[in-house]
Amino acid sequence: MKKRRKVKKKLLAYTLTLCCTLLILGIIYFAYCIFFKNKTPELSFLETIDTSTYVEIDKYAIYGIHMNFEGTFTLPEKVEEMRLLLSNGKDTINVNWEITEEENNTYSFITSEYINEGIVLENLPIGEYYLVLQTKTHDEEQNEVIKYYSVINNTEYENLEYYTLTENGKNNKIDIEWNTYEEIPTLRFKITETKLPDDVYDITIDPGHGGVDPGKTACSDGSATNSLGYCYSGDLITEAAQNLKVALQLKENLENLGYKVILTRETDENVSIYDPMGSATMANDTKSKFNIAIHHNSSGVGSVSGLEVYIANDTNLDFASTFVDEITKNANTEASTKALYQVSNGIYQRLFTEEEIASSSVQPSRYTTNTSWYYNMREIGGISTNASNDGSFPGYPMNEHYNSNNTAEAYLLELGYMDNYSDLRNIMQNTEGYAQGITSAIETYLNQE
Repeated sequence: MKKRRKVKKKLLAYTLTLCCTLLILGIIYFAYCIFFKNKTPELSFLETIDTSTYVEIDKYAIYGIHMNFEGTFTLPEKVEEMRLLLSNGKDTINVNWEITEEENNTYSFITSEYINEGIVLENLPIGEYYLVLQTKTHDEEQNEVIKYYSVINNTEYENLEYYTLTENGKNNKIDIEWNTYEEIPTLRFKITETKLPDDVYDITIDPGHGGVDPGKTACSDGSATNSLGYCYSGDLITEAAQNLKVALQLKENLENLGYKVILTRETDENVSIYDPMGSATMANDTKSKFNIAIHHNSSGVGSVSGLEVYIANDTNLDFASTFVDEITKNANTEASTKALYQVSNGIYQRLFTEEEIASSSVQPSRYTTNTSWYYNMREIGGISTNASNDGSFPGYPMNEHYNSNNTAEAYLLELGYMDNYSDLRNIMQNTEGYAQGITSAIETYLNQE
């Protein structure tokens, strides 16, 4: 009798244990559904996507801290309102765009005509967001009808990886990924907090010339160098040395602000152009957001003076204008008096001309009249700046980033004219002022963004 009671107790204990286990598993699954599964955008949002049509993305690129899209779409019906959004089903971020109606409910769009405008990746909050088209209309009973359409990749490019600039010792990583939900084409922005990998930097500074290439030269008393490049009186001043002085001070300033900075050279050494970590490749090798090339100028006549900020094609002038304002103020200088290639006060844009394209040694020429003439902007910007070195440049290796759609934003700063004695004295005596002006410009611009 006692033996039967023991068996019954054991069976009861096993039954109770099994029931408790199933109950706990049920609670865990229920909690998962409530707190995770039901809150993911896949279930609450993406399953409402209208798959009768898609937005075709024909071009997308990151340039600096901005991302831009171009594309087309055809809607199945006339609508009253359209918006391009980053959404997770709950929160939305409006994406500015310029849209053109073609015909039969077909539209083309671009998020900005400028390569350094568009979605500011630095401002995206932690989480997951999807690029969608939202439309609004009303049915016969005048009820509001909202529909969402996803995007489809119509380019040769795939996923992108972006690290935000360092702020308070922190960074975000943004994984921009195609086709992340079952069979529905999507573009997801997954933003997580992270630290920069060792080989990733915020800003690249390129002090031009160096080594066997001294750049422009001058004598400290304003006299001209002789035919051998030496001074009869005064000390020899080289552009390469002055570029490096400003660059080293600028690096220190930016690091004091918390940025992670790398220089293409830190001594008087030769620097390659297109080899890995060269002057045209380092910014993209290190996933930097900006490339600042430091140079000094010469006119050959001595009457031209002042600061010149060179920009790439299709560039909004806001950052360049900030460079002009802050450098002239902090370095006690003025914007250049030169008129050639000038697009605004102190801002210049040198593009290839039709004559230069026709006489190019790169055949068939990859240049257009919207291609930056200076390699340290053209070749750094990839497809955004119409980079050209696909391996057909005589005497140079291929630019590994020429066809990239994820590149640094590039500027060339000609800080003054070494053959103008007024400029030369300021250049020699005011390294900290020039460096501080560049620092202030970067800080001011990024705080505005």
